[in-house]
Amino acid sequence: MPYLIYDEEPYLVIGDDSKLYWVIDAYTISNEYPYSQKTKIQYENGIKEINYIRNSVKVIVDAYNGNTEFYITDKTDPIVMVYNNMYKGLFKEQSEIPEGISKYFTYSKFLYKIQSDMLTMYHNVSADVLYRGNDVWQIASYSNLITTTAKAEMNPIYTMVKTVDSEESKLGLVVPYNLYKKESMNAYLVGTVENGNNKLTMYKFSNDSSAIGPMQLDSLIGQDETISKEISDLNVTGMRITKEIVVVPVDNTLLYIIPIYQTSLNEKNSSSVLKKVVVASGNKIAIGSDFRKALENLLSANYSVSIEVEDTSSIEGLIDLIIKANKNLTESNDSNDWTQIGRDIQQLQTLVRQLEEIKRAEESNNSNENQNQLNDTNTLVDENVIER
Repeated sequence: MPYLIYDEEPYLVIGDDSKLYWVIDAYTISNEYPYSQKTKIQYENGIKEINYIRNSVKVIVDAYNGNTEFYITDKTDPIVMVYNNMYKGLFKEQSEIPEGISKYFTYSKFLYKIQSDMLTMYHNVSADVLYRGNDVWQIASYSNLITTTAKAEMNPIYTMVKTVDSEESKLGLVVPYNLYKKESMNAYLVGTVENGNNKLTMYKFSNDSSAIGPMQLDSLIGQDETISKEISDLNVTGMRITKEIVVVPVDNTLLYIIPIYQTSLNEKNSSSVLKKVVVASGNKIAIGSDFRKALENLLSANYSVSIEVEDTSSIEGLIDLIIKANKNLTESNDSNDWTQIGRDIQQLQTLVRQLEEIKRAEESNNSNENQNQLNDTNTLVDENVIER
């Protein structure tokens, strides 16, 4: 079926008949949908520009005999319904999908990444908000190396989620958002499958809340002497230390999980080995040799560490943090603790860079507001002239 594009990550399920089946998500696309934002996707080693995509077809392939069936899962998609009328008998109804297969459907990561990126701008579709661009989000970033502050955008990861509006845990995709140029988390997006259908839900924090963002959590880990020492002890010659971060919704709280890996640089095709796991929730953080131990430590008053959410979203908050970081640097200098001196200098430099970014952003916003006011004044004068 050449008019569809196919997900490059098919997955196997075991049906109720104990046979293996490949499930392939298929999409209808277009770049000519009226009044829609365009984006680019990578497909078959090429780049396509689109402004419309629907995951309206599931392809199920019998892994034993290769028998292939096409099922329409979204009849509201006009493109796939045209194909259905063109090719009589090719597509089957969604109700014909065996339940032993459909209950294992997962949300497509390919589609989710496109949607989550679009929602950084179009989570609020009020005309005045879009026009002024004053409610822009960004997908949260984190540092995947412990020796650098370089940022990488978080990739969606499959995890079991238990959201506040659900009675059971489900396999889903999660990605957190920050306000543009901010670090505290203000929302997260969950993609799950219910009754064989994709479900996308945005959970937004109240404006006065300050949920910890991944970069803030990185900073807090570096400030705690016990946790940072356990991690830095892994960073020996010939080894590279990397980490991931997973955000798991559990009812009305978030559980942060940071697995830390050690990889040998001297061995060809060396596998990464899990060495430590950091977990955090609420105002507590802990570390352990594996996830179970880290979670036990998080729930223990003796091994968990209280964390203070820092205000890095305003100039005043950053100035307070810079003063505090400078005092810490003075203390580590006085004690000749060279390891801590290095950490304190890095923390101070990070805060100064954040201050510079916020200052530039505020200057840019003030400039844009002044220009908008000037344009509004010019428009009003023109209208008065016309009325006369």
